[in-house]
Amino acid sequence: MALTELYQARILEHNRAPHNHFEMPDATHSAHGLDALCGDNIRVWLKLRDGVVEQASWSGEACVITTASASMLSDWLVGKTLDDVRDGLAQFAELLENPETESKRGLGPFNALQPVARFPSRVRNAFLPWKTALDALEGRPPG
Repeated sequence: MALTELYQARILEHNRAPHNHFEMPDATHSAHGLDALCGDNIRVWLKLRDGVVEQASWSGEACVITTASASMLSDWLVGKTLDDVRDGLAQFAELLENPETESKRGLGPFNALQPVARFPSRVRNAFLPWKTALDALEGRPPG
C-alpha cells in the first residue's frame, strides 16, 4: 500500500467513525465554524482546567476532509494549551502549503491530511476545525 493510499484510508476511517462527535453540555469554551461555500457547519466544544484542554468534542455536519480534521483534532487537543494550539496550527499551515513538505512530528495523525495540499480549494476544509478551536480558546464570538 502506498503512503498516499494509507493516508486516504485514515481520512476515510475518521469520516466513517469520527472521534468525539458529540455536544458537550459542560464545556467551558465553544465556537461555531461555518464554510458557507461547501456547507460545513460545525461547533467545537472544549473543557479547560487551568488553561489546559481536558476534553474536546465537536458536532455538526461536514465534508470528509473537515470531518477527518475535526475528529483528529478532538483527540490531539487534549492536554494542549492555547499556545500549543497556535503552534500546531502554524505547523499544520506549513504542512498544507506544499504537498512536498516533510511530515511534522508534532502533528502525528494530521500528516494524513497532507495530500489535501494538492487541492487548494479543499485546504480551507482541513483548517476549519483548527480555526474554530482557536476561536473557542480565544473566546471569540461566533461568526
